[in-house]
Amino acid sequence: MSGIMGFYLPSVLITSTSLIVMLMAALKRTHLLTNLITTVGLSLALLVQLAQLGKAPYQTSLILFDGTTTLVSTLLILAAWLLSLFLFNWLQNLKDPKEEYYLLLLLSTQGALIVCASQHFASFFLGLEIMSLSLVPMIAYPGEDNQALEAGIKYLVLSAIASAFMLLAIAILYLYSGTLSIPELATKVPELLSSGNIINGCAIILLLVGITFKLSLVPCHLWVADVYEGAPVPTTALLATVSKVALFVVLLRLFMLGEWHNQTALINIIEVIAAASMIIGNLLALLQKNLMRLLAYSSIAHFGYILLAILALKPAIAISNVDTLANEAAITYLYAYLTTVVGIFLMLMLLPETHHIDQLKGLFWQQRCKAVVLTLLLLSLAGIPLTIGFIGKFYLTLVAVNAQLWWLLAALIIGSVMGLFYYLRIILVMIDQPESHSETEIITTHTQLLVMGVVILLVIGGGVFPSMVAELVKEMIGLTF
Repeated sequence: MSGIMGFYLPSVLITSTSLIVMLMAALKRTHLLTNLITTVGLSLALLVQLAQLGKAPYQTSLILFDGTTTLVSTLLILAAWLLSLFLFNWLQNLKDPKEEYYLLLLLSTQGALIVCASQHFASFFLGLEIMSLSLVPMIAYPGEDNQALEAGIKYLVLSAIASAFMLLAIAILYLYSGTLSIPELATKVPELLSSGNIINGCAIILLLVGITFKLSLVPCHLWVADVYEGAPVPTTALLATVSKVALFVVLLRLFMLGEWHNQTALINIIEVIAAASMIIGNLLALLQKNLMRLLAYSSIAHFGYILLAILALKPAIAISNVDTLANEAAITYLYAYLTTVVGIFLMLMLLPETHHIDQLKGLFWQQRCKAVVLTLLLLSLAGIPLTIGFIGKFYLTLVAVNAQLWWLLAALIIGSVMGLFYYLRIILVMIDQPESHSETEIITTHTQLLVMGVVILLVIGGGVFPSMVAELVKEMIGLTF
């Protein structure tokens, strides 16, 4: 029983921490104490989650704790913990109430954990709404910022429409399959599609539209740049990483459990979405000078890359390890993307009022430590060797070759070349001589140095010693039913 409780304990700790923060906000507001309680709660949850790595899988009718769930949940809690360490200084300069932001951070993380572990559409939708409804006020924070309020309203309306599409799709699938269990539905959907009933096909399209919106994939990507630009930096970090990674795990689980590769029309649609996201996402990022909009369009491209791993799950060729390799590629790239992007947003939190690329001019000569860290993170996103980003793209290239997804591989290469251009452009701006020749380094706190060290260890350490990451991912994927 104690072993089973270990799987639930991280969520229990996060929920308990959110209740304590809510009570403190009602009784006595103390920003420093609230920050401390949030950080300690997430730290304990992270330690307990790390202790679950390597444990035998456990499942109920609603929740699945296998190796993939445990590893991704660890990354989600890690991202929230890193953000919490930077929130005090960021919130201290704002006039709005601060305690509610910590509460919303904890709730959004809890929702992401539920989504990641769900194997029933009831738990999936519950976690999805907890996460989405927590993100809406976080996007609109602070209240006096009209651009943030506009971004919050846009996300609220469009997220509600996407959730409605998904709910309608789930209801139709339940009507014809008689189940809401994700594993059972994943195996029945191909049969339902083959039956020729057009309503089943419409349900799958509606579900795909909802997921495409949540992942901001083409063609449901038009909202993402405005929301990223209007939302505060830590909220944008959650939007770009935690909310998307959790949902992608469910999508990966659906394709692993069912014979979806036989549905040619569905696979063709996803292939077009993947290729369009890679090319259009990078092409739009090339045109941006606003950092937030650039990162928004870049995230579209990166999740287009990861879709390639899902498409490689189809056993079109008699290769015994194609499914395992594709699964490893998807999880490894999620790890690379989450750690790198969270690190970039943390660096931007240390550089207030930096929303334009030109505002980074001469950063290397003024704040060398931050410039070096930001440079390494951008190189990881570009997929340069000795970074975890390179390992992720290497995996994707390998599975694309094994599955003979040649035109998607070409889109991956073209998109990566375009991405390399605009990432290097940011680095060159930082190296450029500043207008003022001051070389004073702004003081960095010990906490900030600790976080930068952790990020660099995860990003560069994973690139220099890729076998450690590969073995961990392979072991976690092996712990399943």
